[in-house]
Amino acid sequence: MKIGDIVTRKVYGEDMQFCILGFYTRQDTGERVAILAMLDPAQVTEAAVQELAPVSLRNLFALTSGFYVH
Repeated sequence: MKIGDIVTRKVYGEDMQFCILGFYTRQDTGERVAILAMLDPAQVTEAAVQELAPVSLRNLFALTSGFYVH
């Protein structure tokens, strides 16, 4: 699997779709963990490309989670 892949995972017994945003390794266990964004068809939208601004993964994770990506 790689960044950008669409994957499924069971959430409350139902298959939900996610996009892989990145990976990290847990320091305490050595386990490789995928960072996912849930894809919700009700939240899909469109925008002109010139309206979009890039966000680094580091800044995205800093805004949305309690862990630090290095």
